[in-house]
Amino acid sequence: MKSIDLSALPEAAQQEVYDFFLFVKQRVQGQEAVSGAGECAQLSENTLAADWNTKKENRAWQHFQ
Repeated sequence: MKSIDLSALPEAAQQEVYDFFLFVKQRVQGQEAVSGAGECAQLSENTLAADWNTKKENRAWQHFQ
C-alpha cells in the first residue's frame, strides 16, 4: 500500500481523512465478526434443531405465528 503525506492538508482535512480511515477499519472488522458469527450459527444448527424441532416447542411458540 502506498503511504501518503497528509501534512499538506489543513488540520481539519487531516482529521476528516483520519476519521474516515477509522470508519473503514471498524466496518471491515465488523464484517469479519459477522462472518465468524454466521459460521458458528451454521455449525450449531443441527444441535439446536434437536431441541427446537419438537411438538412441545411448537405448542409453546404457536401463539406467535
